Amino acid sequence: MKTRREFLSNATVTLLLIPIGVAACSSGSGSGSSSPASPASGSNGGVPGCDGVGATSSVADNHTHTVCVPASDLSSPPAAGATYTTSTVLNHNHNVTLTQAELTQIHAGTSVTVTTTGPDPNHQFMLVMA
Repeated sequence: MKTRREFLSNATVTLLLIPIGVAACSSGSGSGSSSPASPASGSNGGVPGCDGVGATSSVADNHTHTVCVPASDLSSPPAAGATYTTSTVLNHNHNVTLTQAELTQIHAGTSVTVTTTGPDPNHQFMLVMA
């Protein structure tokens, strides 16, 4: 498990490298996966119509997805957790499953990274309340 110092150090480096990564990803070359994208400004992560926490996934096979965790699930996390469906891109989508504990962490402002399930390639999402 990473210490707080290691986490913050990695997060700072990631935030500094995002403009480089975005420029590299927009070229359309390569087909591997990358780290989860950092959330955009605002809690909804730039996901239109999202009233809770939204985010854009890591790039895999030259595409990304978005997901929205509704505010109601954050303020009152279901005991069994919840599963959300990502946006549909290239005729497919994925599922993102969060436990009650993860929903509580997001609501408290802690970053949670989760990997999608469903068809390959899988993506990662970093979900955090702004």
